[in-house]
Amino acid sequence: MSNKTIEQYFYGQGRIFVRPVGSVGNGGWRWIGDMSSLTFGGTDEQASHKESYSGQKSAVRKFSIGGDRTLNGVIHQLDTNILAELLRGTVTVIPPGTVTAEPFPQNVAVGDTIKLDFPYNVSELVITDSNASPVTLAEEHYDAFLEHGSIELLSLPSGPALTQPLKAAYKHAGARQVAFFNASPKEMQLRYEGINLAEGNAPVIAEFYKVSTAPLQELALITSGTEMAGMNYQAECLADASRPANGPLGRFGRYVQINPITP
Repeated sequence: MSNKTIEQYFYGQGRIFVRPVGSVGNGGWRWIGDMSSLTFGGTDEQASHKESYSGQKSAVRKFSIGGDRTLNGVIHQLDTNILAELLRGTVTVIPPGTVTAEPFPQNVAVGDTIKLDFPYNVSELVITDSNASPVTLAEEHYDAFLEHGSIELLSLPSGPALTQPLKAAYKHAGARQVAFFNASPKEMQLRYEGINLAEGNAPVIAEFYKVSTAPLQELALITSGTEMAGMNYQAECLADASRPANGPLGRFGRYVQINPITP
């Protein structure tokens, strides 16, 4: 077997999958979505001692007593599942529906903006007053931003006066919402399935058996320039005590360089 070093370089692209720690079998993985970077690194905590007998305070012992193993990346997939994981929240599914006679605040005036209770791509909006024989408010008296369920009152009829409160009837689409920080953090398994463009798209795999994701530090809601918004991903790699410390897979993770198919 030759000991000659063969040049190998790396330019990686790939997909990242996660699933909860403790998942049974080989299923349950979910693709995170587009990530423009993913890096793994560590720090080493060391103990040391300098002697006190020579007058030079020379170092005589230094050894590792632990350290941190971390993952860092940038996620460009912005959906409710990702936000729930990064903001330690829960996802609620809101079905489409129909609303009748939703009351506005009492005594709304020209210039007021009203937010509907179900502001999800509203359609078939009709605004009436509270008269026993309801009078419909003509569309010329308000601006409706239907995708967000927002109504700005521009004017009121000169007469007769409308009986308040005004009421809205409409249909709305379904939605998915994330509540922030209402759930405990989850430990996840993470798997990178990549290709090395520098070596003819050679396949590689990196696995991290137990990661604890840090809460999202920044969520960009208004963007500018030519780049898509990204969310910084940070996680600490924990030891999986269910695996043998000196086993071939280790307790933290592994990197696999896959050989080409031989004829």
